[in-house]
Amino acid sequence: MKNYECLFIINPDAASERFDHVKTAIRSDIERYHGVIEKTEELGQRTLAYPINRCEEGFYYLLQFRVDPRAIGEIRTRYRHNQDILRFLITVME
Repeated sequence: MKNYECLFIINPDAASERFDHVKTAIRSDIERYHGVIEKTEELGQRTLAYPINRCEEGFYYLLQFRVDPRAIGEIRTRYRHNQDILRFLITVME
């Protein structure tokens, strides 16, 4: 298992109305592939540098986890299909 860090930009409408549901979906995608969540941090709502899907602001959410590297492709695909996630970036932690 490798250590990863993922930063999400979540639609501010989803962050205010159904943020717990979005967090649960994010966590369940990692746990589905037997990953372990190490740390979560809500970084708050911030203004975006440019509009994404007509959103001027986004809610930033940071997640550190361990998972088998073979599962990362599947996790990325699941995050791309989530309508509430505007952008995400998964990086390997050394």
